[in-house]
Amino acid sequence: MNRWIAVFLYICSGLIAAISQLLMKTEATRYKEESGIRRILHFKVMLAYGLMFSTIFINMLAMRYVPYKYTAVLATFSYIFVLLLGYFGLKEQIGKIRAAGACVILAGIVIFNWG
Repeated sequence: MNRWIAVFLYICSGLIAAISQLLMKTEATRYKEESGIRRILHFKVMLAYGLMFSTIFINMLAMRYVPYKYTAVLATFSYIFVLLLGYFGLKEQIGKIRAAGACVILAGIVIFNWG
């Protein structure tokens, strides 16, 4: 496998994990009154767990070809994905501190790859 394909897969796994978290949060707010096993026996919750489980396999596959020093940097993309999906999917507000944090993450990725 090409290294750049592996990097792309690793970044995509962060996006899949963020989508999974979005699904879990929407279902958790929908079924607040349910408890125990009934709370997770919904299609979207089971899909979210399946997506999260698939990210493990994608990461294992991609990490065989991505240099180890890049994995920590690439994993931070998931924070950006969660922030954006929360804003667009859940209509959550992005405050100044969260926006500054996202900018610091992106700046760190650029600086790390620059050198």
